[in-house]
Amino acid sequence: MKHINFTVIIPLFNKAEHILRTLKSVSWQKYPAAEIIIIDDGSTDEGALIVKSANMENVKLVHQANQGVSAARNNGVALASHEYIAFLDADDQWLPLFLDEIARLIMKFPQAQFFGTNYQIVESENTYVDAKIKLGNINPEGVILDDYFNIASQGDLPFTMSSMVIQKSLFTSIGGFPLDEPIGEDQDLFCRVALNAEIAYSPNIHSFYHKDAQNQASKNNIPSTECPFSTRITIEAKKNSQKYNTVNMLKYSAAHLCHLAKLNIGDGHFAQARTLLSDPRCKLKPKHLIGLYGLSWIKQTEQWLAKVFHYQH
Repeated sequence: MKHINFTVIIPLFNKAEHILRTLKSVSWQKYPAAEIIIIDDGSTDEGALIVKSANMENVKLVHQANQGVSAARNNGVALASHEYIAFLDADDQWLPLFLDEIARLIMKFPQAQFFGTNYQIVESENTYVDAKIKLGNINPEGVILDDYFNIASQGDLPFTMSSMVIQKSLFTSIGGFPLDEPIGEDQDLFCRVALNAEIAYSPNIHSFYHKDAQNQASKNNIPSTECPFSTRITIEAKKNSQKYNTVNMLKYSAAHLCHLAKLNIGDGHFAQARTLLSDPRCKLKPKHLIGLYGLSWIKQTEQWLAKVFHYQH
């Protein structure tokens, strides 16, 4: 196998509780990273000091005023010395063979410019759950994904920000991460990759996505309206209906709307959930549409009854 140099980019914002665990997962790689760039995005905790105290080789710690995760990642790529960029969130982990698996995919699929692996979701300290990815039976040695949108519209995304590697040249050509979008910036990148390059994929699990971590953007920012990446992919599908499999692209945006509706129901915003579900695209996900509509009314009724019972006592 020819030697492949990886630059690892870790955006850091108030993740002092988790960053050492993340760094250890990089140091334990069988295939070592050539360069690790940590962008401290204006943290107010001790995360940067923990990074310095770890005293790891090939680590560059860069401080910037708080600009958000997209700017941190974009700035990290601009500083990267190598062509293969591995992103790792400051609360996630790689298993020891992650970079080794990616290197193998790069050799096996030289036409690809983006590489991903399966992952597990850490729900709590002792609860590890396999991601629900609609892959079917695929070669454990890896494949080129036929249709990212078809897979992503049926379940969990096939990879996360912490289980993928992208060529710097592709990242630059498609414009990097969008700024000023607090959630969905990862899916925006994945969509543009899917429209512009081949994706090599391993169904083997090589990373942990920590939902149990504190200070997660997905917990702190529950959108009440469609995210920009979904709006953009819908426009792209309608504009280039002869070029793409637009049905799967629209199903993907419908799955996003249903996911937002579910989050809003959980947050007690029942009317907003039904507004999201009223979008015509949601008819492409009929089971989700019917189930979530029903759930919104059930939960709203339960809430109303709880208030009535409380007032009577």
